[in-house]
Amino acid sequence: MIITNGYILFRKSEAKGLDSDGYPTSATEEWGEPVECQCLPNTTLRDKSRNEAYTAHSYTLLVERMDIPGEVVKLFNERGEVGQFSILSYEHLDAVQQTRIII
Repeated sequence: MIITNGYILFRKSEAKGLDSDGYPTSATEEWGEPVECQCLPNTTLRDKSRNEAYTAHSYTLLVERMDIPGEVVKLFNERGEVGQFSILSYEHLDAVQQTRIII
């Protein structure tokens, strides 16, 4: 059972083909339908890069078992948009019919 506390949107990119000169055209990007999820924050990492401090955020998402349709998601919680993240890994949890996504 998922305790819903947010939702995600998967980014869908679609190549349009070639222009009149034979060069690839820019891909169109659109966002899919909202998918309810349980969002669990992982350890927040603080680090320095080029003498500038930054904070790296990571989350574990649980969704009903599904095939992952993209590589990038937008995460929303009850307060609004959290951010746009690349999917680092995912795993199908067959025993509970869920998919765990690490972003």
